[in-house]
Amino acid sequence: MSDRRRLLLAHSFWPQGRHGSSWRLPGAGILWESNPAYYRDAVLTAERGLFDYVFVGSLEAARLPDVATLAGSSTPRKGWRGAGGSGHYWSQNTLFKADPFTTLAYLAGISNEVGLIATFNTVYHHPYSVARQATSLDLLSGGRAGLNAVTGWTPDAARNFGLEDAPTDEARWAQAEEFVQVLRALWDGWEDGWLVGDKDSGIYMDPSRVHAADFRGQYFDVAGPLNLPPSPQRRLPLVVAGTSERSVQFGGEYADIRFVAFNDDQAESYRVQKDAAAAHGRDPESYIQMAGVTFYVGESSAAAHAKFREVQELSTVPFEAASLGSYLGVDLGDAGPDEKVNDVIDVGATATPWLIRDALAGYGSDDITLAELDRFVSNAPGNQPSVVGSGHEVADWIEESFVERKFDGVVVFSPYQPDSLDAFVDLVVPELQRRGLFRTSYEAGTLRGRLGLS
Repeated sequence: MSDRRRLLLAHSFWPQGRHGSSWRLPGAGILWESNPAYYRDAVLTAERGLFDYVFVGSLEAARLPDVATLAGSSTPRKGWRGAGGSGHYWSQNTLFKADPFTTLAYLAGISNEVGLIATFNTVYHHPYSVARQATSLDLLSGGRAGLNAVTGWTPDAARNFGLEDAPTDEARWAQAEEFVQVLRALWDGWEDGWLVGDKDSGIYMDPSRVHAADFRGQYFDVAGPLNLPPSPQRRLPLVVAGTSERSVQFGGEYADIRFVAFNDDQAESYRVQKDAAAAHGRDPESYIQMAGVTFYVGESSAAAHAKFREVQELSTVPFEAASLGSYLGVDLGDAGPDEKVNDVIDVGATATPWLIRDALAGYGSDDITLAELDRFVSNAPGNQPSVVGSGHEVADWIEESFVERKFDGVVVFSPYQPDSLDAFVDLVVPELQRRGLFRTSYEAGTLRGRLGLS
């Protein structure tokens, strides 16, 4: 990495909007997961904003609501996904997800500069197939591809791949280690100088410079070599996420980028991740920490907060004190929807105090009701803050967090479609550039090179 830190920016695709209720906004698409124009416009906007990369997540099973949810019933149900295990807070964002490699191959032909990071699952997928897909994407994009490794296991997704028994956390991470080791062995199988290409002599290649992976492990048995030539980056940048100690150690040893949850002790978390890299003999500055953030940006602070309120008000999830209390980790008893949050909840005593503070900040008021908080929770904010304000105010928040070493960059999540990414690019990026935090043009080179990775 260079001596002077430079802020990194990325974008995660959410065709229906990161906040699920936003699909009901005028102008929002109802089924944009399958709309090529959405992906085209988003990647070109990210490239116009000089973003480092775009990111496509993965979902290996369709998670449907039950009949009670579709009817708007408040009867507790057996959903496949939801707060406190009740399935109360279902979102259409858990229904569909386009294949990452196919989507990014399409976008590689549309874009010219921005990086393209695809998600794969180390439990469900096979390293030889992923190595071929990733290398192909890197070749076709001119060195702009990257990978995001996830190790998640759920019964509904596992059965789609013929798996019945849930692996232990230790087994999942051990399998992930082997997966990455196989990828590297396949990528490193072709030495420089393998291609001779001498038309006069008819000698095409030097076979002595090609090596089989010959990997035999507990989870994978792969011969190799990869049946593709080395791509511009050879070893693609690897992203990882997770909060367990095992994931921290895995990232410190293998990952180039960590996608992090932004929480109250973010500066300490940042230090822990960097130390994990140092413990494996790596330069901590070469282990990039990227925080996922949902941004509501407006021409003014008032306009941004008004949009936040508009999106939350579109939630159709009925208020249930028990479900909200379960999500927050507090007993709300028979509290009603119109009671004030600060009259009923001791924020510091909840399991997720930061979430309540995010809701108060998003609404721009300390005087919100339980129903208003519940609408925010129904939009599945997870461990991701919603930063709401004018371009100048959002840039202030990013700069402060960056300077305080809470992250090395942010992954911009669009809370609604189609205009939220444009608002960030048009109102926040110029302010970051004015402050000398962000590039004013793309540098030449590959994604790995632009990220400052060796």
